[in-house]
Amino acid sequence: MIVTRNNIVMLLLLMHVISTSAMMAVNHHKNNNIRHIHFNNAGASPSPLEVTNAIIQHLQLETEVGGYHAASLVNLDKVYSSVAQLIGINNDTTTNTPKTTTYNPRDEIALVESATVAWTRVFYSMLETKKHELMSLQHQKKNKVSSNKKKELTILVSEAEYAANLVAAVKFARDHNILNTIQWRVIAIPSTKSEGDIPTGVIDLEALRSILKGTYPIGESSCIDPSSIVMVCITHIPTNAGIINPVNEIGQMIHEYNSHENNDESSKINDNTKLPKIMYLVDGCQSIGQIQVNVREMQCHALAATGRKYLRGPRGTGFLYVQKSIANILEPSHIDHAAAPVVRMPTATSAQVHGLEEDDEFGLSHTYQPGARRFEFWESNISTRLGLGAAIDVSLNVGMNNIEKKCASLGTKLRQQLHSIQGVKVYHDDSSACGIVTFSIDDMDVTIIKERLQNGVEDLKDSSDDVMCCFYLSVVPASSTPLDSTSTGLGDRRLLRASLSYFNTEDEIDLFCKALSYLVQVQSVVGE
Repeated sequence: MIVTRNNIVMLLLLMHVISTSAMMAVNHHKNNNIRHIHFNNAGASPSPLEVTNAIIQHLQLETEVGGYHAASLVNLDKVYSSVAQLIGINNDTTTNTPKTTTYNPRDEIALVESATVAWTRVFYSMLETKKHELMSLQHQKKNKVSSNKKKELTILVSEAEYAANLVAAVKFARDHNILNTIQWRVIAIPSTKSEGDIPTGVIDLEALRSILKGTYPIGESSCIDPSSIVMVCITHIPTNAGIINPVNEIGQMIHEYNSHENNDESSKINDNTKLPKIMYLVDGCQSIGQIQVNVREMQCHALAATGRKYLRGPRGTGFLYVQKSIANILEPSHIDHAAAPVVRMPTATSAQVHGLEEDDEFGLSHTYQPGARRFEFWESNISTRLGLGAAIDVSLNVGMNNIEKKCASLGTKLRQQLHSIQGVKVYHDDSSACGIVTFSIDDMDVTIIKERLQNGVEDLKDSSDDVMCCFYLSVVPASSTPLDSTSTGLGDRRLLRASLSYFNTEDEIDLFCKALSYLVQVQSVVGE
């Protein structure tokens, strides 16, 4: 056999598969009769074969011709189109794009490395651009109105907001407060209450309506000034429960508020270069791939998503949707030469003497790519992006309506069965409505239970076929959603999370509840 570079790569891949399988066999006492049941789709869902094939095929191509040439031989336009179809903007007719112009998904979609990369990249860009806009407006007015009053600027968040989003918002507020001039605040929109006055985690639409009218009290003597609100951040489905926030209704409220403000002639500057009064950012990390999402109906200005969760794509993938009219105004918080191409070279003299300041007459100058392209960097993993596209296509072929119904049905069945297991308490039980189910177990460390379920329960093997089931779940710390955990009194306790996808079955739920019930009983005896 002729040894080629391609042969070596395929051999290494085969060796990796064999060694991985061998390690799994050792970890499970060399028992080949193992059934892997994946209940961790809100963490990292197993990818279908189509995804693996797409990745490996491109890696083979890179091995043969090199990464640069391999990239030139593939067309990622299909991936962007698949993302557009997934979020409801394919063949879009609702934008202001002239009918003679073909809609290009890349105007509104950027492929990035994760949902957090997508969220933080657009979050900082939105706020930095808004800050510059407000400073410019303040400069224009300074000779007309003299006021020593400190200006308050508010970022509204959901109580179920993901910790990564919260720390970014709080840090921005702290870093951009200006003594006696600007005071940034991060305020949580209240949730509705269940019986017993326990927050449900779901946004209270009436409370939000009151906030936007300026009638919602904060503290004892004041209300939130709606004119201070610059951004609303909503997590569609949180990491710690199966609740679904009413993002479409929230979007409509924000749209109506912005429209009313834009009709106020005194507030107009230049609508073509001005951001909306309130920007609306949605974290779709757990909703994309699990339920139907339409960003036009949502009326959000931006949405962040990942590939590795319910989409069943590879790790290290995600995408950012930014409304085109907004994207063309935003100044990215950080850039490279692909997002912001150089349009004027400096002369040798200017580089040495005058520096490279953009405002310098002889310095280097750049422009921004149109639309969402300005949020993408030069370097990327082409193979995993192709894998992401393959994952989305699988979901679209199954049908997002079918996936949403199946996930919700399985979630309901699991919650119902958990009620019968002594000591198990389902978190946000009354308000959960999708495939994510979280729960605690009285006086037990859920981390231990999770490990036992993952390693398999020998005592529950079916004697007829000697198959042992291994269940893969996640442990969710209270700190992953700190506002919600505090409001419900969860404290620092951890939750066990089972997140069900369309490929899971009712039989798997039965097996899981049988195993969990057994482990709870065993652990109770040990604890005594």
